[in-house]
Parts: sequence; structure tokens; C-alpha cells
Amino acid sequence: MPHDTQALDDTDDAILLGQVAEGAEQAFVAFYRRRSDDVFRFAYAMAKSSSVAHDVTQEVFLNVLENAGRFDARKGSARAWLFGCARHVVLDRLRLESRWTAELPEGAAESSTDCRNEEHVLTAQRIGRLHAAIAELPVEYREALVLCELQELSYAETAGVLDCPIGTVRSRLHRARALLTAALGATEPDPAAARMLETSEVCP
Repeated sequence: MPHDTQALDDTDDAILLGQVAEGAEQAFVAFYRRRSDDVFRFAYAMAKSSSVAHDVTQEVFLNVLENAGRFDARKGSARAWLFGCARHVVLDRLRLESRWTAELPEGAAESSTDCRNEEHVLTAQRIGRLHAAIAELPVEYREALVLCELQELSYAETAGVLDCPIGTVRSRLHRARALLTAALGATEPDPAAARMLETSEVCP
């Protein structure tokens, strides 16, 4: 996304959050429509469960509804603030449900069965391997990879979300890429592999 467009999006998000804080229902609906997919993809990449991702998304936006007034644009973008909220909810769910080990992505078998041609089947399998490999990463590496590669936050924004120095983000991301590449072998290039997660469905 071009820098100017991102800046405009950040401004629009901040305006919407300000209106949500004032009780504007339509602003909340608009913000939900703009950013709910981002939260869902983050939660799914972290927990690798559709049901958990749906629950996390709903909880995060309930938090937005109740705490929009706490957003401070001087401390970072609305997206970074939103991912900070999502991170806390996801980590709570991971601890609660002990989802620390990899398992096949939900619906993977159905997707493979429903796909109409070999290309779609191969895509489903690649995404399944990717999700499984990411789910096996230690959580501190997993969240750095998801925020930087999937959500395309800057190092500074990611550092704000994770409450750590930028150097720590860089080192965690470097380690995450190395572990992911090792897990996938030579089948996927590391940054491009992470961005495959942006594909929410593999069948038309």
C-alpha cells in the first residue's frame, strides 16, 4: 500500500474511533467493516482456529466500543492500537485453551474436496502447510511474523504492539523467518509465504 494511502487510512481510522468514543453507531459499523478482517486474519494466524478467530474478533470490537476513547493517535496508528487489543485477547485464549501445538487447519479437508481443479488443491495444501508451520513457532516469533509480514505493520508499530524495542522486533522476525523456512524446506520463500495468509479462501 502506498505511504500516502496508508496515511489517509490511518487518519480515517482515527476519525472513526473519535466518533465511536462519542457514541456514533454508524462510525462503529464503518470501523468494524474496515478492520474486522484484519483482526480475524491476525487471530487465525496466531491460533489457527476459525472459531477462536471469530470469538477474538467479536471480543476485540466490543472492547473498541467500550474503550475507543482511550485511543491516542500520538502514540501510534489505529491499526496498531487495534492489534494491541487483539494480541491480549489472543494470548488469553491461547493460554486458556492450550493451543500451542500445530494441528491441521479447520476445513482443510473440505476445501481440498470442494476445489475444482489441481491448482486449487495445491494452493489449499500449501496454505495448510504454512498455517501448520506458523502455529509451531514460539508465540513471540509467531506474533512478530504475523504483524510484520501479514499485517504489514512497520517495525516501530510492531514494537508498540508487542511493547518491546525495535531491535527485538527485528531479531524475532529474523528468527521467525529462519524457523519458518526450515519448517517449510525449500517449498516457500519466507516473506511471500507469510503473505499467502491473506488468502481467506482457496476455492471460488
